[in-house]
Amino acid sequence: MPKSSNQKLKLLHLKRILEYHTDADHGITRKEIEKYLGHQDIKVDRKTVYEDIRALEDFGMDIEHPENSNHYRLLSREFELAEIKLMIDSIQASKFLSEKTTRDLIGKLETLCSHHEAQQLQREVIVANRVKTTNKSIHYNVDNLHRAIASNLQVQFRYFDYDLHKNRKYFKKGELYVVSPWRLIYTDDNYYLLAYDEKAQKFKHFRADKMDAVDAIEVERVGKEEFEKLDMANYTKYTFSMFGGEVENVELVFQNRMMGAVMDRFGRDIVPMKVDNN
Repeated sequence: MPKSSNQKLKLLHLKRILEYHTDADHGITRKEIEKYLGHQDIKVDRKTVYEDIRALEDFGMDIEHPENSNHYRLLSREFELAEIKLMIDSIQASKFLSEKTTRDLIGKLETLCSHHEAQQLQREVIVANRVKTTNKSIHYNVDNLHRAIASNLQVQFRYFDYDLHKNRKYFKKGELYVVSPWRLIYTDDNYYLLAYDEKAQKFKHFRADKMDAVDAIEVERVGKEEFEKLDMANYTKYTFSMFGGEVENVELVFQNRMMGAVMDRFGRDIVPMKVDNN
């Protein structure tokens, strides 16, 4: 009997079947494997299934087979379900990702587990009514900025905020900003670009989700000496919400009950001094 052209893809389809249909709690029989492979016009028998499972085990897949139970199960994966849940929680909590991007990323993460586990994740996914950016190209902006930094190139973009009607209002009447990108900083649930403005001869911050038409240009970055003078750990620590200004010594007064929140924001190295009993 002539073999179909799909026969060469047998191991890949078998790997996908195990990843999609099985996990530590859900298995699949040899007959079901033969059925699924048959849907791909791939012919197998008992012996070839056993041999192919062994080949996948030799490749590194952790498969339980009928010597120990009545079903084949993929017992472990690159990411555990708890780790996928952590990633999903982080994605859902990220304000700089749009709702559509959030759902797309979660959908891709679901492919890292079986469809049984993916259904469990779907029941836990809640995106509606969370504060999310409306800029659907934010992840492309971040990627373009990373590429420009790695390539030592300047970038151009348009920068905007919102008016009272929630419409974009572009700065400089929509003219392009041209700056030298040096660092992307994630703080206060937002991505900021730290860039050197050659005309102003100083560093400026730009919210990545308020940048539009981000593109690298074939001009080498400037401001290297100024950037190397920055202590980035202290810079991000002392720059609140990426607003610039002179560094000042300040004294803050809080109610005693706020001590936990103060430590969350400023760390354990603060020096608290009692003002009164409250």
